[in-house]
Amino acid sequence: MKLSDDEKYMKECFRLALKGRGKVAPNPLVGCVVLDKFGKVVSKGYHHKYGKNHAERDALLKLKNNEAEGGTLYVNLEPCSHYGKTPPCVDLIIERKIKRVVIGMKDINPVVDGITKLKQAEIEITTGILKDEAEFLNRVFIKNMKKQLPYVVLKIATTMDGKIAARTGDSKWITSDEARKEVYKMRKEFDCIMTSSNTVIADNPSMEHRFKCIFAEQ
Repeated sequence: MKLSDDEKYMKECFRLALKGRGKVAPNPLVGCVVLDKFGKVVSKGYHHKYGKNHAERDALLKLKNNEAEGGTLYVNLEPCSHYGKTPPCVDLIIERKIKRVVIGMKDINPVVDGITKLKQAEIEITTGILKDEAEFLNRVFIKNMKKQLPYVVLKIATTMDGKIAARTGDSKWITSDEARKEVYKMRKEFDCIMTSSNTVIADNPSMEHRFKCIFAEQ
C-alpha cells in the first residue's frame, strides 16, 4: 500500500526520534520534519538528550525566522505547552507562523495541552497519523507516565528446543552476532540490568554496551 505524504513524513519522524534512544529518558523519543509553504522539506530535528532542545525546537531553530511560514510541521508526539528544561514548543511553532501541524499521538502527560493552544492560534491540526506506531515507539514513556512503573524487558538466549546450555553446563554464544549486537543496544537504552548471582560468579559479565561506544561518549 502506498503511503500518504503524512504517513511518509511521520515515518521520517520515527526514524529521527530513534537517534535519541538511550539518551532522552525520562523524556519521550521525538522527531520532527518541517516543510515550507511549497511542500519542500527545509529542516529536520530530534530530541538529542534529556535537558536539550525538544525535536520541534531543534528543527525550527535551524531556520531563518520566515523560512517555515505557511508551512507544515510533522512531529510524532504532541508539542509541549509548558515550561520544563526548555520553553514550550508550541510558542515557537506559533511564532514561526506554521500553518499546519501533523501529530502522531497526543501526549499522555496531563500537563501537556499543545493541541488546544495551537488551535487557539488558528493552526490546522491533524492527529493520529500512524498512531499505533507512534505509541509503540514511546511504549516505555507511556507505561512510566500511566502506571508510574518501569518498563521491563526479559532477555533469554535459548536454543530452538528451549535449552540455555549443553548438558555439561557449557555454553558459548548460542545466539548469533546479530542477536548479540541487539543486546548491546538494549544495554544502552535501559537504566539497569538484573541477572542471577550464578551468572555473575560464573561469567563475571561487564554488562556494558560496546566499548568503542562508551569511550566515544566520555
